[in-house]
Amino acid sequence: MKKAILSISIILLTIVWLTACKKEQHLSLPAANTDYFAINNKPKDKWNALDSLCDSIYRDYGVKIVYEYTPQVIRPNDFYYPPNYDKALAYTRNVLKRLWLEPLKKDFPLYFKDQTPVEFVLMGGYYHSHPTSTDVGSGAGFNGQFYRLGMGGINQLNLLDKAAVHDHVVILWHEHAHNQDQKYGRGEFFDRISVGTYYKEAWPTKTDAQANKDGFFRKYGGFAPEEDFATTVEHITRYPKQDVLKLIDTNDKLKIKYNYIYKYYQDKGMDLHKLQQVIYKLIY
Repeated sequence: MKKAILSISIILLTIVWLTACKKEQHLSLPAANTDYFAINNKPKDKWNALDSLCDSIYRDYGVKIVYEYTPQVIRPNDFYYPPNYDKALAYTRNVLKRLWLEPLKKDFPLYFKDQTPVEFVLMGGYYHSHPTSTDVGSGAGFNGQFYRLGMGGINQLNLLDKAAVHDHVVILWHEHAHNQDQKYGRGEFFDRISVGTYYKEAWPTKTDAQANKDGFFRKYGGFAPEEDFATTVEHITRYPKQDVLKLIDTNDKLKIKYNYIYKYYQDKGMDLHKLQQVIYKLIY
């Protein structure tokens, strides 16, 4: 009898323990529709110079700049925190307005009207980073939803370093390519070009020269189709037209991807070669 009572007690305790674990695990998970960058409208009497600038950008370009939010650990190694105020002010004025929105609206009005995200999130560090290691990260931005764009590393970006600024703006267009991918899709045709040849997690072991031979514009493009798409856009946006055409003549896959992506953007009102020239002239 004692053995039976003991057995029943153990079973009951096990059920209670498992239930408690499930409840605890459930409570630790974020809600599926959690918005970590929800916009809170600040009263005008609390505005600073950056708030005024963000308001003028919203009125002129229809883009909400998000720079204030609570630091969040979204998943292991995914940590979001806002930029320093002075860095955010300079970045918004000199990068977002002067190098992104002004030339976009002026030189590519149709693309600006239809393809510009309505929110832009500024992050002090990087998308994949540890909260105590603010200068280390493996991602430059994040693609979020198709209506929202964002960039990390604002606290580390030296606006006097023209090469660093150029790289940052080019990566911004890489990130925006992910927005386009989410909004319209890459298309089955693009995914078939390099099907079965992606490096996956082995991409860091490759060189860019090897990647070019394998039909990728850089080794990170060999990670997966979505990065293949975005790095193709990045390459055309980064380098002069003659350099791009010279490279694609060395590999049929590169040429097919180039022709597909160039037309993909051209059909929406964007000439990527002209964009490259506009960015370069504004920075250098």
